Amino acid sequence: MATAGIVQKLHLTRFTENGAYLMDENGDEVLLPRRYVSDTMHEGDTVEAFVYFDSEDRMVATTERPKLTLSQVGALEVVSSSRMGVFLDWGLPKDLFMPRANYRGDLHTGDAVVVAIERDNVSGRLVATTKLGNYVSNNNILVEKGEQVEIAVAERLERGFRVVINGCNWGMIYDDQLSCPVRTGDTLQGYITRITELGRIDVMTRKSGYDGVREASDRLFGLLVKNGGSLMVHDGSSPEEIAAATGMSKKLFKRALGGLLKEGRVVCGDEQISLK
Repeated sequence: MATAGIVQKLHLTRFTENGAYLMDENGDEVLLPRRYVSDTMHEGDTVEAFVYFDSEDRMVATTERPKLTLSQVGALEVVSSSRMGVFLDWGLPKDLFMPRANYRGDLHTGDAVVVAIERDNVSGRLVATTKLGNYVSNNNILVEKGEQVEIAVAERLERGFRVVINGCNWGMIYDDQLSCPVRTGDTLQGYITRITELGRIDVMTRKSGYDGVREASDRLFGLLVKNGGSLMVHDGSSPEEIAAATGMSKKLFKRALGGLLKEGRVVCGDEQISLK
């Protein structure tokens, strides 16, 4: 039988009223429903398809791509919940189920959560889990100091956030290294700042030193252009006001603003900053 949960190359063997049948290398067939069959498909073609279980628990193929496949880790949004668990949007017509036993606490519609895709031990169906120990590890570190990476915010800790780096390694972002407010389930870019001998990885959400200030200044200038030439914040605004208007911490905002003022690109008034 075709393997559920992965994108694979299958051979189109025949057409029916319901769609087309695709065959794997073992001679097992799976239905590609009619809505995914194009006029350019012919018997004997090789079709790249993702195989999963539909709303009636039948194994089917699709030419669409889910946001995550088997064993991959990333953030998905909760679209509904029940007493048995929650359903997540993974980009396919049938939402992905996460059993109550696979997560802690309460999740609500609209929440984002970092999960892995796995097979249920009992039913063999694809499910999500927040228990990432089998999928994320620092035994084999695949990043280097200074590298730009994709991070998914997995858990709030006392001094910052535990994150998943590039879907495979654990990292930590400390509160004083955040350039903007984040919450569990967010996905964003980060930069590796330290890798210890014990395999701990530290991340920040902006480049360090001059490069980080230059990047922030360019981003602030872009926000000014986008908002008609002015923003209703200044260097005396509260951290909350600055974060809401720019997505930056107050410390980073002041550095970015200082760079633009030094270059003569903006002026700072009592209630706002404006392009010069």
